[in-house]
Amino acid sequence: MNSNPRLSYAIAAILSGSAAGFAHAATATDTEASDTIQEITVTAQRRSENIQNVPISIQALTAETLSQLSVSTFDDYVRYLPNVSVATNGPGQGNIFMRGLSVGAAGSQSSGTIGGFPNVAIYLDDQSGQLPARNLDIYAADLERIEILEGPQGTLFGAGAQAGVVRYITNKPKLNVTEGNVEAGYGVTAHGDPNSDLTAVLNVPLIADHLAVRAVIYNDRRGGYIDNVPGTFTRKSTDLGIYYARNPGGGVPADAPVINNSSIAGRAINPVTYTGTRVEALYQINDDWNFLLSQSYQNMDSEGVFYQMPNSSDGVPLQPLEVTLFNNSYDKDKFENTAWTLNGKLGDLKGVYTGGYLVRHVNQVADYTNYARGVFADYYQCYGPGTGFYIKNPNPPPATGDQTLTSRCYSPSSTWRETERNEHLSNEIRVSTPDDWRIRGIVGAFYEQNKLFDQTDWLYKSIPNCTSNATPATGAPGNTGCMSNVGTAPGATTENPGVQGDNVAFFEDTQREVKQTAFFGSVDFDIIPKVLTVTAGARHYKFENSFTGSVTSSFSCFEAGVPAGGCTTGSTNLDKKNLNFTESGTKSRGNITWHVTPDVLIYATYSQGFRPGGFNRQGGAPAYIPGPDGKPQFAIPSEYHSDDLTNKEIGWKTEFFDHRLQWNGALYQENWNNVQIGFFDPGETGNLAFGTNGQNFRIRGVETSVVALVMPGLTLQGAASWNSSEQTNSPSLLDTNPASVNFGKTITEKCTAKTGANCTAISNLFGPPGSPSANSPPIQFNLRARYDFTVNSYNAFVQVGGQHTGHSYTQSGNDPAISAGGISTTLLRFENPAYSTFDASFGVAKDAWTAHVFAQNLTNKETSLFTNTAQFVVAQTGLRPRVIGVKFGYKF
Repeated sequence: MNSNPRLSYAIAAILSGSAAGFAHAATATDTEASDTIQEITVTAQRRSENIQNVPISIQALTAETLSQLSVSTFDDYVRYLPNVSVATNGPGQGNIFMRGLSVGAAGSQSSGTIGGFPNVAIYLDDQSGQLPARNLDIYAADLERIEILEGPQGTLFGAGAQAGVVRYITNKPKLNVTEGNVEAGYGVTAHGDPNSDLTAVLNVPLIADHLAVRAVIYNDRRGGYIDNVPGTFTRKSTDLGIYYARNPGGGVPADAPVINNSSIAGRAINPVTYTGTRVEALYQINDDWNFLLSQSYQNMDSEGVFYQMPNSSDGVPLQPLEVTLFNNSYDKDKFENTAWTLNGKLGDLKGVYTGGYLVRHVNQVADYTNYARGVFADYYQCYGPGTGFYIKNPNPPPATGDQTLTSRCYSPSSTWRETERNEHLSNEIRVSTPDDWRIRGIVGAFYEQNKLFDQTDWLYKSIPNCTSNATPATGAPGNTGCMSNVGTAPGATTENPGVQGDNVAFFEDTQREVKQTAFFGSVDFDIIPKVLTVTAGARHYKFENSFTGSVTSSFSCFEAGVPAGGCTTGSTNLDKKNLNFTESGTKSRGNITWHVTPDVLIYATYSQGFRPGGFNRQGGAPAYIPGPDGKPQFAIPSEYHSDDLTNKEIGWKTEFFDHRLQWNGALYQENWNNVQIGFFDPGETGNLAFGTNGQNFRIRGVETSVVALVMPGLTLQGAASWNSSEQTNSPSLLDTNPASVNFGKTITEKCTAKTGANCTAISNLFGPPGSPSANSPPIQFNLRARYDFTVNSYNAFVQVGGQHTGHSYTQSGNDPAISAGGISTTLLRFENPAYSTFDASFGVAKDAWTAHVFAQNLTNKETSLFTNTAQFVVAQTGLRPRVIGVKFGYKF
């Protein structure tokens, strides 16, 4: 019986905690016997090194590991990564977090305008591609490996790598080699539809010794499992949004419509399909220089939603994996990336010039009907006697409004639609010394231009459109009991200027741009060659941030006629606000590495991380939270800035018993200060979400992993992480109105506007010291056992494993729980429960053929991974139900 510990270790390495790497994994067709853990080479420090010699917490998933675990997307393999978590609304709609560095996440809508940039960077080779609330979900086809670098990586990877980096490293063309492979799979999903996938790879030399091309094409369709069950939406007198009906009898008008979803109800509404291709060409110019050109395309098309609702829109309890939606939802997310790299020698030095241009398009529509119960929603759907006083009498009292109206509510059915386009150009030049010099160094320069164009429509206006400019509040036809169509702010920079659609109540057409220029360097010095090394690095950066466009609300457009260009009373021209600022600074990294023996490494690291700041749509003059003198106390800030992360870490990487036992780990403390955080509380700070800087957090943790080749063919492995996060300060909202009696003081109460009467206490939105960070499970671990054996001429394996994730909270700070009156904000705080899952697989291989059967979520565990109220209903993104599948592969 021939053992295959290299294959075993590839699987084992997935469990290797953040200080672990993944040895080269042999495929099931390999027959070479090995009784040691084989090494894997990574480029986490911008040079090729054995992962066991890199003083960084790294997890690496090789191509063989990904294949044998049957994982292809981020949501698939994040389950195997201790200390990595994701708050997601569906494929490509996630925020990735490492080591608990999170203050929360919300919905996908408007993320291109209001979302802060993530603190975990995503790289496709050397091109970064992160967007607010939308992780670039690269399908893992023909990858050499995925590297997960935990802790600040700002020195070499720059902004966005504040908490860590996820790097997708593609397989490069091979000169003088013709090879390829095909893999096909089919599976079934419990409570859902079947799955199928096909991937094909071909490497072809075109000019001997000089030119080769490698291409991959893939298609993966995953069946849905969420059912949209029949349901109704009925307005209630307890709804937060019923005020503007102004019903003399109170509550909901008698003729308010009740809607149902019978036309779109159905089972398994959320299939998702990944299709794509990548072509790379490698040209060997001469012995010293080569040029690599890569072109990638991917289209992700998801339908429906990936959450369940505990209760229907009318409060009827639902079964797991059920929702009541009243409009079709979908998310179409595609990207193309052109990248180039020139490698060569400059005497004894190595030179690299690399660049990329990534364009990503997102087109998403989602049901938003449940917003009809929220604060202010009724203004766009109901009216009654006195409605419209913002136009009739803009400075009440008295607020007479249109007294000719009879109370009436229209359909609550609504959606939101977001169209994003990201254009990301980057260029980097690096020069480095040979790896065997006693003093080694790397220096470089980096420039990027990251543009994000966002158009988001909220289509919840159901009051009829105005058709004339007749005098309002007179009963005149065409301008009575109507809402004018909105338009973009005159003179603003927009993609879709002018009058918007009939149902658009709120509209954003914005452009964000971040330009970054940076210079970086890192030096290693072997105090004792191959024993004791010190490293020092720094990155000096400069951000140039700008924000332009139009933000338009119809909140002042009741009975406003048909003005040319649309109603712009509630429009804000961001261009005129001159929203631009520059941030610059220097972040550093220091490290000492001690090889106690050739197989035992201990390191200590000090590192810093950063990310760009941003802007708010309606920052400016105080307008919210009236104080005891009746004057507004709070102004939304116009901008927020980079937060700061400092990491202190001690780690070890060890191998014993002739490389049959590997134990890696790290202890760390991270101080995260002036953290970027978002708020949305219509009852207190207005009906717009905004970002600001606030809390400080201290995170302490441990990561560890063990891989053991117990006996020929049998590998046991496990990994775990423990985190303890704590808020260390108590910031608060301050009175920023010089005319207010409490100017400069903490805002502690809210009173009646103008009069200052009826004051009530308000809570501190930032929360008290000692509060945990969000999406930070205190413990995560996994265990796996794999046995490789030979039967006649077949190589076979059997594998079982389990994963556990502890509880966590969806938001930090003091976001409220659901009140009896309904959902008042999209940032309610929930506890994600702890859960465990189990997987199993077995397979055989002979010659160039492979086959294996796998089962994921074997016990069909049901739980909520992320709960939110972004759609004004409790939505729980859950585990995919049990999947059982089979895959066949052929290599040539």
